[in-house]
Amino acid sequence: MTAVTGADGTTVEPSQYYIVTLPTPLAPKEQTTISISYYVLGAVTPVPASIRQEEKQYLSYSFSAYFPSAYPTLKQKTNMKLGTADIPSYTSTTGLRTSKDPEVQGTKLTYGQYDTRVEAGASYSVTIRYEFTKPVLVASLLERDIEVSHWGGNLAAEERYWLRNDGATLIDHFDRVKWAMQNFASSLPSSALRELKVPLRAGSVDPYFTDDIGNVSTSRYRPGLVREASLELKPRYPVFGGWKYSFRIGWNNALGSFARKLKVGNSYVLSVPVLEGPRMQEGIQYENMQLNIILPEGSKITKWETAGGTNVPELAVEQTVHKTFMDTLGRQKLTLRARNVVDELRDVNVLISYEYSLLSALRKPISIILGTMSVFVVAWSLSLVNTSIGKRTKKMII
Repeated sequence: MTAVTGADGTTVEPSQYYIVTLPTPLAPKEQTTISISYYVLGAVTPVPASIRQEEKQYLSYSFSAYFPSAYPTLKQKTNMKLGTADIPSYTSTTGLRTSKDPEVQGTKLTYGQYDTRVEAGASYSVTIRYEFTKPVLVASLLERDIEVSHWGGNLAAEERYWLRNDGATLIDHFDRVKWAMQNFASSLPSSALRELKVPLRAGSVDPYFTDDIGNVSTSRYRPGLVREASLELKPRYPVFGGWKYSFRIGWNNALGSFARKLKVGNSYVLSVPVLEGPRMQEGIQYENMQLNIILPEGSKITKWETAGGTNVPELAVEQTVHKTFMDTLGRQKLTLRARNVVDELRDVNVLISYEYSLLSALRKPISIILGTMSVFVVAWSLSLVNTSIGKRTKKMII
């Protein structure tokens, strides 16, 4: 197979190979089971591409009936578990099995089992079309900022989303009356985005939410001191296929829930999740994600690593200095960038070890005190200057 050129001009190979190292070598004739999980993004296409507002949405997905393998395979089958039994069309194989292929049972579709030898790299293209009356959500960009404050004992988070729906577009214009009827009869299907639910860690406070053009959407916050808190967002207009929706959210947490001081020296360890944000049943694809972790002024990063989860993408790392209000030297900022991210990344944490001494902590208040005293000294000095015109005139007459 030939290589494919991506939208950004990079070359994407159709097949990628990985080396799996077992903890202990297998003895002769010994067997083991290896489970492999991978995600294919941007692989579904709405068919038809445009529908009426009240119609169901169908997606088309193409794949190989043979599992892609670098080795000859003696026995295999592919199970597809869909969220619906409405599967109007699918490719039937020819000559691969004596019985019907694939077998369809409710929401499950099975290609195989194939008991004949399949050579390495072999493929058999098949396509299925199934109902998916939910939005196909894609974030072209997610910017996530985490700011640490030791003086306030606070960890502030802000996330900025550029979201779109890659589902089927509307044939006609949006009809507000039909939409009201669909909302009244909740059983009616809709491929539009109705609302977003953002789960937050217990103890989260001071949430805020704004659209790009102001707070024109509806938001609702349910606090939780012991259980998970929840921020619910309902766009002013439903987001249909081809429509976009940009917004930002933010909240605060107690720093003690994320950072702890080590017993030796002035060392701290910070643990923050790589991804939080909306949790939707249909999931969200993130084409580009940027995580900025801003530490207190005067701190020094000694080490960082990821922990937890099994779906850590390749991360581009950059360490810079971030200057904000009343800073002198600036703050250490660790920036992590990733492409093609899935929801499962929320199980991964970033662990950062950094040094933060007492002198560094006192730098800002000392700077503020010295700056304030300087202002008073300058004001007092200026008050001693005699700028009167009348006295100078008398001296000239004498």
